[in-house]
Parts: sequence; C-alpha cells; structure tokens
Amino acid sequence: MQQLSDADPATILQNTALIESLEVTKKTSTEIKEQQAIAKDTEIKINSLREIYRKVAAEGAMLYFLLIQFCIVDHMYQYSLESFTTFFFKAIDKTEAFEDEEVRVLALREVIRFVIYQWVSRGLFEKHKQIFRCQLTFRLMQK
Repeated sequence: MQQLSDADPATILQNTALIESLEVTKKTSTEIKEQQAIAKDTEIKINSLREIYRKVAAEGAMLYFLLIQFCIVDHMYQYSLESFTTFFFKAIDKTEAFEDEEVRVLALREVIRFVIYQWVSRGLFEKHKQIFRCQLTFRLMQK
C-alpha cells in the first residue's frame, strides 16, 4: 500500500513491481476469504457434533460423580479422575464406529456404562455390589 501511495500517477501502469505486488495481495486476500469460509463451515460442524456428543459427556460425568460419592459406603472406595479417564477412553476405543452420530452416541453410552461397571465391580465387596447397582440404576432412571 505504501508503494501504491508513493507511485507516480503518470507512470503507475509501467511500474511492474507494483502491479505484481498488488496481484499477490489480491491473490492472498482471495485465499484468506476461502479459508474463512472453510473455517466457518468447520465451526458449524464442530458445534453440531459437540451438541450430539454432549450426552456422552453427561453420562461420563454422572458415572464419575457416582464413584466419587461411593466412598461414603466405605472409605476404601476412592477412585481417581486419572483412573476413571483411563477406563473411559478404553470404552471409547472399544466402541464400534457408526456412520450415524446418534447411533454412535447410544453405543458409546452403553459401552462406557458397561466398562465402568465392570471396573468398579471388580474392586467391590459382594455386600456393596448391590448398593452400587442400585445407585447406578437410580441415577440412570433420573434422566
């Protein structure tokens, strides 16, 4: 832009460096507009998918907070967020991929419930397994 303002109006058409610079600027501007359009479409897709997968996140949060409260039953039942996320991600990896996102969400929720249930049940006393199953069932019924 500085070159354009400093150019002599009488010889502006003969200034090839200025013309090439303006063409590069125009091309860059066009590329930026295209990238902005792609970014806007991507943002819309991400927001849509985030809303679809929000159910999976809510399910995970519900399960985690259920486990955190289970230390009331016995003080040795204390689960870390790190171990929970390990099993949560294992469940995600075990879930079959589907074309339809809604079907994938339902499958994710089932597999996550089952994997977390197996993991927790493995470490519970027999007398506390029934309590855990009841609490899990009640939480699921609250939805």
